[in-house]
Amino acid sequence: MNYAPRTFREFAALKDILYGNDDSPTASSSHHGGGARESRRDHITDKLLERLFASALPTADALNSGSSMTDVAERLQDQKNRPAFSVPVMARNFSRLNARIGVVFRLQYKILRILIWRNPNHTFSALAIYSFICLYPYLLVLFPVAVILLGFMVPAFVQRHPPPPSPLPSFPVPAEGPPLAEARELRPVPELSRDFLMNMRDIQNAMDDFTRMYDRVVGLLTKPTSFKDERYSSAVYIALLVVGAFMFVISPYLPWRHILLVWGWTVVCIGHPKARRILKSSHDMYLSPREHELSNYFDSLVEKDIVLDEPPEQRHVEIFELQRQKNSDVDEWDDWLFSAAPYDTLSPHRASRQRPQGVRFLDEVLPPVGWKFAQNSAWKLDLRPTEWVLQRAVVGADVDNDSKWVYDKTLSGRRGEWRRRRWVRVCERQGAGAE
Repeated sequence: MNYAPRTFREFAALKDILYGNDDSPTASSSHHGGGARESRRDHITDKLLERLFASALPTADALNSGSSMTDVAERLQDQKNRPAFSVPVMARNFSRLNARIGVVFRLQYKILRILIWRNPNHTFSALAIYSFICLYPYLLVLFPVAVILLGFMVPAFVQRHPPPPSPLPSFPVPAEGPPLAEARELRPVPELSRDFLMNMRDIQNAMDDFTRMYDRVVGLLTKPTSFKDERYSSAVYIALLVVGAFMFVISPYLPWRHILLVWGWTVVCIGHPKARRILKSSHDMYLSPREHELSNYFDSLVEKDIVLDEPPEQRHVEIFELQRQKNSDVDEWDDWLFSAAPYDTLSPHRASRQRPQGVRFLDEVLPPVGWKFAQNSAWKLDLRPTEWVLQRAVVGADVDNDSKWVYDKTLSGRRGEWRRRRWVRVCERQGAGAE
């Protein structure tokens, strides 16, 4: 992406940004001069990036030109009160985030250790809590209170009142009396410390995990949901529709508490190392050799039961043949052009005294974008001019049902200098990839 100044004013502004103003006063000392140079360098970087992004972002006309830019327009509208992109701001925000995000990764690793049975006692304790919540959902209201009490306040109190040392493992009983240690404060980790670098490593790995998971999910969902293969996607759509309707009917009668209880235990038990080994060996032994066979069987069912033989959508397009009277005293008319609008007395072009727009010959009329003229179709004269006059609410028109011409009608009741008649032709929508 290259930015090039488009006007002399932009070139002068860019020159001032890059090289500064020659009339500006010089610094009084080398220290202040170095600070000014650093500030100017950051300012130059911000300005150049603003120019680059301004040239990359769509203009207002592009945003209003089609529905494909709706998401971009909404994002720009939502972010209009937020700071613009800046490299120093991004670096500063990343440093602040990296100093504080360690608690998120610690929670992630704790949950992961529970799921992979690193300590079976912790896993069974988590399953017991999950079971109580499934069987008695009202306990979920107490969960945030228990987290605050047992996760924050009790450890903080034990740290200020540490128990006396004991040679045997026992439940830590806080010491009595006044506090023996300072209160712990949650502060951001210092920059370039061990925790800071570990957080950077975790962020790096989290980005890689997210991209891998995103690619895998997109790869799994693209074929059944994108309708690139319409037979396959139609079969999936019908199956999901049937399953959704069935679940809508029977869901009020299902024991959801017990279902969630069994589901949670199943997911955690699958994470056990022995269970993973058994599942992997069973998959390699029984499922992998038959995956291709099952896929071919489903494809054959789709090919046999899903029939897509709908004809392309067809519509009528219209064009108006305009003629202009040579002389008001003689009933002679000149062929003018073929226009998409009837050019009646209240049309915008005529009200602004503009000439009608169109093509000279009927063979030069093109179908709308995304459409093509149907095979063996030809232009046909509309034999019911009164209908399209009423549909378009044309005012001041004199309809000649014999010749199918529609004349202008003046205030005095005479015919005006323009007349038109309507031609129609069948168009059909083009398929994807058609020229």
